[in-house]
Amino acid sequence: MPETEQADEEQWVDVARFPSLDEAQENALVALAMGEAIRVDHGDIPGEFELRAEPSAAPRVSNELKEYAAEAEAKLPPPPLISQSWSHHPSGVLHYLVWAAVLLFVFRAQGLDPTLAERGASSSIGLIAHGEWWRPFTALFLHGDGGHIFGNLASGAVFGMLVSKSLGPWKGWAMILLAGTVGNAITSAVTYPEPFRSLGASTAVFGALGILSGIGIVENFREDLRMPWMRVLAPLLAGLVLLGWLGGAAPGSGVDVFGHVFGFSAGVIAGAACRFLERPTASEALRQR
Repeated sequence: MPETEQADEEQWVDVARFPSLDEAQENALVALAMGEAIRVDHGDIPGEFELRAEPSAAPRVSNELKEYAAEAEAKLPPPPLISQSWSHHPSGVLHYLVWAAVLLFVFRAQGLDPTLAERGASSSIGLIAHGEWWRPFTALFLHGDGGHIFGNLASGAVFGMLVSKSLGPWKGWAMILLAGTVGNAITSAVTYPEPFRSLGASTAVFGALGILSGIGIVENFREDLRMPWMRVLAPLLAGLVLLGWLGGAAPGSGVDVFGHVFGFSAGVIAGAACRFLERPTASEALRQR
């Protein structure tokens, strides 16, 4: 070996050793992030790799690698896919059955009195111009036909029971109806003075989906404040995908897309507020430390 190359070799100092090339390269990135030169060489033992730094930077690099290793060991496990508090509440089957019975009763009443839908549907003119404040709420119990109501009963069973498991049946169904009512009211305000009219429980159903997304955001945020924001917002992104898949429609199809979007948005706020105002359980508090 030429003397100049041998002199260069002697200028590098060992700062760490690793049993695999992947670990050595991962830690080399830490040194590079410090702005220091680093080398990965084969160690004296077969299969072992050494990190070498310049003498002046060796102490700083060595300390940084030790801190990096300590942080890696202290990292908390990833948060569970299902909240630890999820199973603390009943599924609210009875509450769902009461809601379903009311929808079927009102649907039967619509057949006996065709003017019922006209008097109770959500209407931009009725709410804004005439002050008929009940319309955003009563519209949630009215439907156009059998397929309309049974579709909402099926999706309401899924999302409604999930909300009940997360918040409790009474609070959960109150928030679902509130989100649906607010969604209808916002739709009327946005579309006025156009004579927009809609009916159906789907605004509340998408409100339930939004509630689940809002709960998920707060729970992810509480798990670890260092969590990447994309992961914190994952429940919202998942909810938006479902919203587009289940609640979207082609223009002129008669589907109340505005109601779906605003019901979902109101639900996100309601779910986030409910979970944020709840006191964490003892197990959740321990995980947050």
